[in-house]
Amino acid sequence: MSFDSLWFLLKSALNNLYRNLLLTVASVTVLTICLTLLGCTSMVIQNVNAFVDEIGESRIAVFLDENMTELDIARFRNELTEIGNVGDIHYETKEQALANYLESIGSGTGMEDALDADTFRASLIFEIIDLSKYDQTLYEIRKMDGVGDIQERRDVVDKIQQVKQALFFLSVLVIFLFFIVSVFIIMNSVKLSVYARRLEINIMKYVGATDFFIQLPYFIEGMIIGLIAGIVSFFVQFYVYNAVLYPLLAELFTPISFLSQLSFWVPFFAIGGSLIGIIGSVYPVKKYLKV
Repeated sequence: MSFDSLWFLLKSALNNLYRNLLLTVASVTVLTICLTLLGCTSMVIQNVNAFVDEIGESRIAVFLDENMTELDIARFRNELTEIGNVGDIHYETKEQALANYLESIGSGTGMEDALDADTFRASLIFEIIDLSKYDQTLYEIRKMDGVGDIQERRDVVDKIQQVKQALFFLSVLVIFLFFIVSVFIIMNSVKLSVYARRLEINIMKYVGATDFFIQLPYFIEGMIIGLIAGIVSFFVQFYVYNAVLYPLLAELFTPISFLSQLSFWVPFFAIGGSLIGIIGSVYPVKKYLKV
């Protein structure tokens, strides 16, 4: 396709947008609202996921065999690190275990004189990084020499995974609904433009223009609407998230920074808006290609 043809198609798309300026503005506005709501919902779900991970009881205590020497403990810790799904490893001696227990039950119970450090076992306390590999990681740990006992909360981990799965399905549902609404908006915008030029489309079809050539200006029109809405949505979401959502979430935990997600959101709004525009412009013109 020559440059002149491309320029003709681009001018045709721009003329369509200008000719239906009120509808174009309305389409960009509504699509911007949809994309912004989608982006904000996604950011909230990401933050809730992070919060669930943060409060989740993924810490595990491995009580060590009483016959282990300091060298054995160092070797055990290295092997634990090599498993690859553990982090924040902390060694707790018998004396520290006793002190922590007495602190947890409070003073005045009379247990201070009844217990000594030998009542407890030394342990390595750590956290599971990827909860989806929880059972696999525990299986690897149980095979290691020197494991006396393992203290873990499988029930809590199961609940965390259930919450994360529910959030995932919620995000998929929200994305699907907003996608359908956005495509519907673009379709109605392009449909009026196609209807106004239906005679021109029929003439182009009779003189031998290909379906793709006839449809291309409307693809470009939808893409421009989607791209403009995507760019505006990015800046609106940036403001809404930082000015409204971030301060609210910050009262509960440390939220995800929007700036840290730029590599995702910039192409998401630019490419996502353009694709929605193109998809929404496919159907309306097909009706008038059947001559």
